[in-house]
Amino acid sequence: MVYLRFEQREVNCPNCGIRIEKLDFISPGARATKRFEEQVAYLCRYMTLSEVAAYFNLDWKTVKRIDKEYLLRTFEEISLDGLTLIGFDEVARAKGHDYLTCVFDLRNNRLIRVLQGRKESSVAKFYRELGPERCQKIQAIVMDMWGPFLNAARKYCPQAKIVFDKFHVIANYHKVVDQIRRTEFRRAESQEKELIKGSRYLLLKNRSKLSEAKEERLLDILAANENLNISYALKEQLQTLWDSPTVPQFNNAMDQWCQLARESGIPQLAKFADSLERHRSGLWTYCLYPINTARLEANNANIALLRRRAKGFRDTEYFILKIHQVSA
Repeated sequence: MVYLRFEQREVNCPNCGIRIEKLDFISPGARATKRFEEQVAYLCRYMTLSEVAAYFNLDWKTVKRIDKEYLLRTFEEISLDGLTLIGFDEVARAKGHDYLTCVFDLRNNRLIRVLQGRKESSVAKFYRELGPERCQKIQAIVMDMWGPFLNAARKYCPQAKIVFDKFHVIANYHKVVDQIRRTEFRRAESQEKELIKGSRYLLLKNRSKLSEAKEERLLDILAANENLNISYALKEQLQTLWDSPTVPQFNNAMDQWCQLARESGIPQLAKFADSLERHRSGLWTYCLYPINTARLEANNANIALLRRRAKGFRDTEYFILKIHQVSA
């Protein structure tokens, strides 16, 4: 690290009073050059604050301050103009802790806001910032089935189509399959128990991603247990709903799926079919607006890496700025 010593001119203007010379290589009031701040911020993107502090022989709080000020300037103004397709997804600040809500511009593939909390009041602040004129231009909003997201969207963007994210629907069904697996494990005799034990991965993973040996074991499990066989077959059929090119075809495919689920005699499947029926109006809209939260979910992986570098992220504002950085 290099220390610079220089003279800064001070001018006494008869009209404006005393003025300090502006320097293009340093921000007003800063104790480091812009290039040094950029270097610190660059390393903070890939290293922990402590690691960067050790590299430059600085206190970690100094490194955090430099990084935060740099990010504040970088993400000072993110435009909300021209939004037509937006998506909401929640992310935990830490496992089991409070949540943040990420808002994406899906047409331009960019993160536009990170909101504190996931309550309706939190999302409402975003819509109020957007304003009535820009809210009116929103054509579709993708989200999970979280009630506060849905309520706020209907209140501020009543004209927008709600699209329930297919990945969240499938993830919810995976939970149902796992419930059935646990139930069947408890009921099974010792030999079948041994077969079902440790099968969660096999039942939830797409068959195309299984090795030949694992697929063979999966087939043994399905042949041995009828309820697991039914729930697995319906899992594969559920994923094809979103291949329907038109609304009538989607609704017809969904009717068939729900009928099979109810006729299976498996309570968990019938309950899931009822849930799909209640949310039908946000499912067939995918045929009109084929949008999802895949980009948002990929972003969550980057945020998970951020959480591992936990020091300094007790500062919510700083954590939000870092989310913007990894999403840029």
